[in-house]
Amino acid sequence: MANTTSNLIRQPIGAGGLLFDLPVDGGSKIYEGSLVCQLTATGAAVPYSTASSGVCVGVAQHYSDNVSGSDGDKRIQVESKRLFALKNGAGGDAFSEASMIGAIVYGSDDNTVADNSSSATRKAVGFFFGMESDGRVRVFIDPPLAALVNALATLTDTPASADALRDNIVSALG
Repeated sequence: MANTTSNLIRQPIGAGGLLFDLPVDGGSKIYEGSLVCQLTATGAAVPYSTASSGVCVGVAQHYSDNVSGSDGDKRIQVESKRLFALKNGAGGDAFSEASMIGAIVYGSDDNTVADNSSSATRKAVGFFFGMESDGRVRVFIDPPLAALVNALATLTDTPASADALRDNIVSALG
């Protein structure tokens, strides 16, 4: 899959979610309708799948081009805590009508979602809430829950003790 190169039609479902603004990373361009993350070092907004970024925080509500600017010269409005219809992955990455409601949804680029983490190389963006008739996936985007899922995925399988497991959980949650 490839990142979007033009604005997308936003596909929110149901009542409004939470809207908030973020500074856009210097050197980045974010298209309307694309998944947005924050860089872990600066908190600046970038398209999903940018290296060194955290979990998906929502969907861009407009286009913002900060390619020639510095961090924060431009801002982007993001919507979160809402259902969105997003492009389904292909082949073994695709959701289907048989997928379970509440299953974790992973991003494969800034406009496509997948039903698996691809061996922990993808980040969770939200939770599965069914399919649209055209094959798009209904995804509830919730950054705190996605961050929890991603943190728990980093835990080791065999901690030496309950104390070690607790320490691993605290460390993973930052």
